[in-house]
Amino acid sequence: MNDPIENFIEMMGLIYQADGAPRIAGRIFGLLLVEDEPHSLQGIAERLQVSKASASTNARLLAEKGVIRLTTKPGVRQDFYQLVPDVYRQMAIKVSARMKQVSDQITGARDAIPAEQSVARERIANLAECYRVASETSLAWAEKLPPSK
Repeated sequence: MNDPIENFIEMMGLIYQADGAPRIAGRIFGLLLVEDEPHSLQGIAERLQVSKASASTNARLLAEKGVIRLTTKPGVRQDFYQLVPDVYRQMAIKVSARMKQVSDQITGARDAIPAEQSVARERIANLAECYRVASETSLAWAEKLPPSK
């Protein structure tokens, strides 16, 4: 592939895959980053040369993650997907919320451990603190990001 746009879309797929997410989800995200218009599932499937079912499954995954959203076009019966407004801040906010949730879960687990197991409690408390700091840092990161279109 010599087309820089195609290379970017594929790179996003590989990045998502390396992070444990489906490669097609990353490719859809990459596609919607580089093309301004909303895309139908059929259009996504054709553009990325994947099945419509795979495009649908992965588009729903990205929508659940809060990076893309379902939209419509007047007079057209099919659904379309596009990036959410301010996608980078939304990503950072989602990361922050997840880190906070994990911190709270770990703290709850630590509280269930008997006090006489102080080493375990301390290590678990430190892990919870790590996630709490990551949550706060992600929010600070979100505030520093320029608005995206």
